[in-house]
Amino acid sequence: MKAIALILLFTTVTFTSYCQSLNYQWSTDTLFLKPESAAYDHKRSIAYISNVNGEFLARDGNGFVSRIKLNGEIEELKWVRGLDNPQGLGLYKNSLYVADIDKIVKIDVMKGEIEKVLKIDGAVFLNDVSIDKNGDVYVSDCRTNKIHRIVHDKVETWLTDPLLAIPNGLLVEEESVYILNMQNGIVYTADKITKKLTQFSTGIKDCDGMVSDGKGGYFVSGAWQGTIYHLDSKGEKKLVLDLSKEKVITADIEYVAEEKLLLIPTLDKRVLGYKRE
Repeated sequence: MKAIALILLFTTVTFTSYCQSLNYQWSTDTLFLKPESAAYDHKRSIAYISNVNGEFLARDGNGFVSRIKLNGEIEELKWVRGLDNPQGLGLYKNSLYVADIDKIVKIDVMKGEIEKVLKIDGAVFLNDVSIDKNGDVYVSDCRTNKIHRIVHDKVETWLTDPLLAIPNGLLVEEESVYILNMQNGIVYTADKITKKLTQFSTGIKDCDGMVSDGKGGYFVSGAWQGTIYHLDSKGEKKLVLDLSKEKVITADIEYVAEEKLLLIPTLDKRVLGYKRE
């Protein structure tokens, strides 16, 4: 009865905008433990999910990474264990990078084992991870208002700027880095060369995750508000999903363009799948 009620609850949630709609597809079993971020592995047709499994910033070793299929089936709940506070995920070739308080944990996805731990001196709360085509890893620290970069496993502080206010989500593109300010709802682009910040969009409260829609636009989550926005190439936003009435958190999302599928970790016990129509 609980499963049926869950399906009925979410199938009624479809919020349509000018050319976008997100329609409920599935909910995983309620086995996750504070799922925060999702990353899709195109080569293996699998999605990785980080699970905090405890209090934020607790160094308890309870955190883990799961693997799920694109139909919501859990392939392996506790695929890699022993993390503290796993947040953002980024995949490059056969390595999955996990933000974990003050370090980046590098996982060999072929073996399902921790390959290396990269400590970031002075970091307090590493949050999101985004990787460019060269394999350069960008990491946000939402407590110190810094963006770090890892190149060939060497760590550097890449950006500090007074405009950064709880930088959370990141999205790296060819020439720029999108940075989501959770404190004031502003999305900036930072030029990769000059590091100059340019305002891209505003008014997305508690903005958390940002992903490309594969067509020149973006999806952005407003975590604690339970919202998903679609942004066009100029940063104009439309609300396309609102789960606030259901008290669902929309954390660090992932979008699988070829399947038109948005993955939404909820920081509760499940991950949701919504399809773009």
